[in-house]
Amino acid sequence: MLGAARSFAIAMLAMIAAPAAAEVLTFADLDGWADDEHAAALSVFLNSCEVLTDPDWTALCRFAGDADKTPAAARSFFELFFKPVLIGNTPALFTGYYEPELSGSPVRTPSFAYPIYCKPPELADGAVWHTREAIETQGLLGGRGLEIAWLDDPVEVYFLMIQGSGRIRMPDGRLVRVGYGGKNNQPYRSIGQEMIRRG
Repeated sequence: MLGAARSFAIAMLAMIAAPAAAEVLTFADLDGWADDEHAAALSVFLNSCEVLTDPDWTALCRFAGDADKTPAAARSFFELFFKPVLIGNTPALFTGYYEPELSGSPVRTPSFAYPIYCKPPELADGAVWHTREAIETQGLLGGRGLEIAWLDDPVEVYFLMIQGSGRIRMPDGRLVRVGYGGKNNQPYRSIGQEMIRRG
């Protein structure tokens, strides 16, 4: 569970033509396991229990909810109910999924000034549409009633678009889930690569 204390993600193996070999390891085989933040990992696992509806998971989630939240008890929980597995030849390719929760508002305010938009009706699937620069500088989406919510940080808006989904916590405590609606089919340029290019 390398790094599981920082983020618990449901990981999916990138499938290849033939099934990959799997080898069950011990927790002692995992570098850093003894020093990891097990209580934090348990807390994140419990958050994941909201969407784990299979009876096997719900029983495990109930047990986790009743467990002591001390680091030692959390470590014991993972060691009792989970097994580390090495899949394929190292390094194996895994992808993780993270859904951020952001603060937002259903209406524009001085604090929440950056919109999240739904897909405009004229954007056809597969069609090339305006560039991000044109969308932003020409206000192609603004004022058309396409706003789903307003966030307080333009960087969070950008990363939410890249991530493809997230949760927006409204001032009244209501949670709004947003997800990928479409793309402009323009070439993607990584902000990280652009920062490297600019030095």
